[in-house]
Amino acid sequence: MSKRIEITDLNVYYGSFRAVEDVTMTIAPKSVTAFIGPSGCGKSTFLRTLNRMHEVIPGARVEGEVLLDGENLYGPGVDPVRVRRQVGMVFQRPNPFPTMSIKENVLAGINLNNRRMPSSAKDELAEHALRGANLWEEVKNRMN
Repeated sequence: MSKRIEITDLNVYYGSFRAVEDVTMTIAPKSVTAFIGPSGCGKSTFLRTLNRMHEVIPGARVEGEVLLDGENLYGPGVDPVRVRRQVGMVFQRPNPFPTMSIKENVLAGINLNNRRMPSSAKDELAEHALRGANLWEEVKNRMN
């Protein structure tokens, strides 16, 4: 499902420090967009604003507008978890959710998508994921 992202007058802050300044751009559906720049120039901060990960950082705030197919992602009543299901994020380094255990982080995709699994299957999947083995298909087949 392709999405159109429209960013207007986006400013992103850590406290009083403005990390991203006055970004206005459109990312068309089915397009590839790259952000290139030196370390510390705001690339990751900008990307975190697109799926509302930035707001989990204490003192961080966003000004401006981010529309996903016309819906303001920062509008009142918009569920950040729903936004994150539509706008994914891939990190260069492991970046666990700070309020979750390592196991909960490993199983976050399954839990957030309401995949029903026996506790023993979740334990096994987490164990194998942390050891680097990809046994999701095997565990899924055992459940069926």
